[in-house]
Amino acid sequence: MEHILAGGEHYSHLVSIGNPRRPFQTLKPDTRIPALFRRKFQGILRLDFFDVEQKRHLAKWQFPKRIPRRSDVKRAIRFFRDTKESATGYTIHCWRGVSRSTAFALGFLYMITGSEDEAKRMLQYMRPAAGPHRRIVEWFDAELGSNLVAVNAEIRQERLEHLMHELALNEDALLEELPAAEE
Repeated sequence: MEHILAGGEHYSHLVSIGNPRRPFQTLKPDTRIPALFRRKFQGILRLDFFDVEQKRHLAKWQFPKRIPRRSDVKRAIRFFRDTKESATGYTIHCWRGVSRSTAFALGFLYMITGSEDEAKRMLQYMRPAAGPHRRIVEWFDAELGSNLVAVNAEIRQERLEHLMHELALNEDALLEELPAAEE
C-alpha cells in the first residue's frame, strides 16, 4: 500500500482479499478495500473470507463463519478471463500476504504463463515466504486442469527446509530428551 501511496507504478487490476465484516461492526482495515485502491485500479475483485481451511478452525469471535469456497476461485478465474485483454497485469492484495493471496497469485501466474513450473518460480521470486492455501490451490486445479497442488507441496517443503536451515535445526534438534521414568 505504501508503494501506491508514494505514487509507484502498479498494474491496472486488483484482487483484494480480506476478512468478512461482522454485521453492525465498525469497519476494520482488513474488512474493506482501501479507498486509495478504488481510485487507482481500473478493475477490482473483492473476496472476503477468513484464512483457514475448515470452519472448525475459526475462533468463536470470527463471524460470519466464512471460509474460502470453490466459488471464490471460480469468480477469480472469471475476473481474469474477462479482463485479461485489457489488464496490464494483476496486483493481489491481502493483509498478510502469505496464504490466501499467494494461492490466488499461483493460480493467476499459471493462467498467465500456462506453466506450473514458471508460476512456481515467479511466485517464489516475488514472495519467498509464500505458503499458498491448500484448498484454494486444489480448486484452481479442479477448474483449470492443472497440477498446482504438487507445485504447492514443493513450495511448502522448500520453505520448511529453508526455515530449518536458517534456524540451524535438524531432526535431532527437534527431539527433546525426557528423564527416565522411575520404577
